[in-house]
Amino acid sequence: MFFTDLMAHCTTRIECVFPDGKTSTGTGFFMTLCESGDRSVPVLVTNKHVVMGAQRGAFWLTLRKSGGTAPDIGNHHSFELPNFASHWHFHPSLDLAVMPINPLVEQSRSTGHEYFFAPLSTTLIATQADLADLPALMDIVLVGYPNGLWDKTNNQPLFRSGITATHPELEYNGKPEFLIDAACFNGSSGSPVFLAQIGRTMSRSKGVMIGPSVVKLLGVLYAGPMHMATGEIVAVPIGTRDIVVTAIPNNLGLVISAKELLDFEPILNYLATNQRRPGRNEACPCGSAKKYKDCHGALS
Repeated sequence: MFFTDLMAHCTTRIECVFPDGKTSTGTGFFMTLCESGDRSVPVLVTNKHVVMGAQRGAFWLTLRKSGGTAPDIGNHHSFELPNFASHWHFHPSLDLAVMPINPLVEQSRSTGHEYFFAPLSTTLIATQADLADLPALMDIVLVGYPNGLWDKTNNQPLFRSGITATHPELEYNGKPEFLIDAACFNGSSGSPVFLAQIGRTMSRSKGVMIGPSVVKLLGVLYAGPMHMATGEIVAVPIGTRDIVVTAIPNNLGLVISAKELLDFEPILNYLATNQRRPGRNEACPCGSAKKYKDCHGALS
């Protein structure tokens, strides 16, 4: 499959139900962390705010064709989980969350179901050397479910394109994030943001080269700046006046740098080794010297 075809299978639509009955949608993408030889931990990545406090949640996987390695497009299952928020590990300071998915996939495999999805490798994460060689203005692609929209029949996401608005090598306002110029809407939270150079590459060291293609994971979309517009509406028939405040997107998106996903690896290694989460008062495996409950085990 062409790598853009694989990009269409690296994400899944996440749907959450909260205790007050409200629902929301977001984007998750599959990734393998803790890669060492033949060993890795497959996870689903999204934003903390997408799943925090969710009572129930669901995501979708496409089945694999019988006896083959290709996706069976149009044939997919939903995974619906109670106590959804409890399945996730939250980053202590950034709007990131990961959920190990191997137990779910193995459980399904035992019932004869094989799924097709394309987890991103950590080798796709842009290195500091990669970022330092990029010009300030680059084409980017984000994959996800803006406003919850998707091809429900075929379990396919939507592709959106844009450009870098600030350089991904720099920490925007001192935080490990950067800005993109793209249409970013609710439901796109958790979308992977890729450097997508197809048939042409650009770098500071080599200039423009026609022919080769490069795809790198730059980060995870989590928010978008808004400006507020205040307008008047006339309520009829009694003639009272109300003020409505509308948030208007600036077509900019805030993206957490992809390298920050590696912060989860000590927690996932601990889980794989001990088959349990750390105790609330145990030292956090990330090496922060904090208790787990005050670090990666914080509930909010």
